[in-house]
Amino acid sequence: MSDPIYILLSLVFVVFLFGFPAIAEHLAKRFHWFGILGPVVLCYIAGILLGNLLPESLLPKKIIETVSEISIPIAIPLLLGSSDFLKGIREAKPALFSFFLSCLSVSIASIAVGLSLGYLHPESSKIQGMLAGLYTGGTPNLNAIGLALDTNRSTIALVNTADVITGGAYLLFLLSFAKSVYSVFLKREEEIVPSPDEDSSVDAFPKSAVLRGFLGIVLAVFGFALSIGVSLGIFGAMSAPFILLGISTWGIGISFSKKVRNLNTYPVGYYFILIFSVAIGFLADLRALVEHAPNVFLILIATLSGSILLHLLFGIIFKIPVDTWIITSVSSLYGPAFVPSVAAAIGNRGVLVLGILTGLIGYALGNYLGLAVYWVLSR
Repeated sequence: MSDPIYILLSLVFVVFLFGFPAIAEHLAKRFHWFGILGPVVLCYIAGILLGNLLPESLLPKKIIETVSEISIPIAIPLLLGSSDFLKGIREAKPALFSFFLSCLSVSIASIAVGLSLGYLHPESSKIQGMLAGLYTGGTPNLNAIGLALDTNRSTIALVNTADVITGGAYLLFLLSFAKSVYSVFLKREEEIVPSPDEDSSVDAFPKSAVLRGFLGIVLAVFGFALSIGVSLGIFGAMSAPFILLGISTWGIGISFSKKVRNLNTYPVGYYFILIFSVAIGFLADLRALVEHAPNVFLILIATLSGSILLHLLFGIIFKIPVDTWIITSVSSLYGPAFVPSVAAAIGNRGVLVLGILTGLIGYALGNYLGLAVYWVLSR
C-alpha cells in the first residue's frame, strides 16, 4: 500500500476512533434500545464488527494499538481528579464500611474462583485481576488492568462483553425485586442520609467545558509522563503495572486540589473510555471471542455470584441497613454511573450521594486491588 493511501486511511480511522463515541452517546440518548445497550457497548460492537469485516490490510493496527494504550492512562486521572475523597470519608462512614465489605467479598471471590476454575482459561489469573478491578471500581479499572497485565485484546473484549450480559441481567433484578428480596435478610434503613440537594459541591470552573477538558487532559498527560519517567528511573523500563499504579496515585493526589476538582473532568474521562472501547473492539478476534466465551461466562458468573453472596453474608453479620447495602453493592459492582437509577428504584434518593461517593472511591481502589489479586493467583 502506497504511503499517501496509508496516511489517508490512518486519518480516517483516527477520526472514527475519536468521533464515533459522540455518535454512540447520541444514539443511546435518542433511541430506547440503544440506550439499553449503552454507549460503551455500542462502541465495542462498532469496533468488533468493523475490525473483523474489513480486510486486515486496511487496518492501521499500530495506530489503533497506540490509541488503545494511551486512552486509559489519560482517562483514569480525569475520572479520579473530579472526586472529593475527603468529603466521602467524612460523610459516609456507614456506607464506606459496607463498601469495604463489598471489596473484601470481591477479593475473596476472585481468588477462590481463580484457584478453583483457573483451568478454564489460559489467562485466568489476568481475568480474575480484571474482574476484581471491575467489581471494585468499574469498566475503566477492568480495561486498565487488562492492558497493564498485557492481556490478549480478544480476552479483554470478551470479558467486557460477558460483563455487559451478566451484569445487565443482575441490574434488571436490582431495578425490580431486589429491595423486597434483600429486606428479608437485612435490617430496615433507619437513618436519613443527606440528599443530593444538600451537597455543597461547587460549580465547575472555568465555565468553558472545552477549556476545562483541555486543562484536565494536560494534567492527565503530565501524570502519565511522570509515571513513565519514574518507572524508567526505577526499573530501567516501562513497567505497565507500575505506571498504572502511578497514574492512579496521581489522579487521587490531584483530586485534593479544589481547583482541579472544579474542572469537573469526569465526562472527558468517560469519553476516553469510549475511545478505548472502539479501539479495543478493532483489535478483538471474533473467532477467539466465540471459542472462549462459555468458559469466560462461567468464570464471570461464579465471581459475580460469589461476591454478592459474601457481601450479603457480611451485611447480615454487621447489620448493614438494606438501602445502604444495595447502593454500595451497586457502586462497587457497577460504578457510580448506575447509582441514580437504582436509588430511584429502591425509593430512597437519600442514598444517592453515598453511592456516587463510594463508587468514585472504588475507581481509585480498583486498580490496586485487581493487581493484588493477579499477584496472589500468579504466585
